[in-house]
Amino acid sequence: MVPPSAPHGPFPKIPSGSGKLRLGAVVFNGMDLLDVMGPMRIFGEESNKLDIEICFISSTLDPIRSSQQVMVTPHYTIENAPKLDLLFLPGGIGTRTYTDESKLLQLIKERAEAATWVMTVCTGAAIAAKTGLFDGYNMTTNKSAFEWPMTQGPKVNWIKKARWVQDGKIVSSSGVSAGIDAALYIVQELVDKATAEAVAAHIEYTWHRDANDDPFAEMYPFTRSA
Repeated sequence: MVPPSAPHGPFPKIPSGSGKLRLGAVVFNGMDLLDVMGPMRIFGEESNKLDIEICFISSTLDPIRSSQQVMVTPHYTIENAPKLDLLFLPGGIGTRTYTDESKLLQLIKERAEAATWVMTVCTGAAIAAKTGLFDGYNMTTNKSAFEWPMTQGPKVNWIKKARWVQDGKIVSSSGVSAGIDAALYIVQELVDKATAEAVAAHIEYTWHRDANDDPFAEMYPFTRSA
């Protein structure tokens, strides 16, 4: 299945006079480490030509433990963080907590609404979908856990076969390492293709440039094309 064109338009360019861009990555206990750190490696790369500040935000300032037992210390809470240009939502088993907590979800909704861009990795798409802001949008998520995010956003148009999906200001990516591909796509859109390719080469990563190239969808009965 080929993802349809983005009904909500292309990925927004950097507004003129923006100055330094601030990326706020939401972190929580049970997040997947590569979901977060893979894209942060791309966005934080000096050669990407983006004037960007990366901060970690959470419900509290307590240290966060990923599913891989690596600790991350938030810089801000979701409530007191400064204005975010790009809201980043990773996946992991901890997403189940966010979608069940109405106060946290409302804060995420406010941040997503105010942001110029939103990016999700894996089941982080469920958090974005549960806010209701992306009803009618095209989105994707981890193919091994596809059915659960769908329950959180039944009005989202879920694309079963896609490495990532861009629709308006949101880019949602498939499982874990797909976030790196989606982050490179965002660099391409905000800067240019040559810069994204240079970043991929610098980290010795083979960039999956085609959003439709999703071999992992065929591994699972629910997302298999036939």
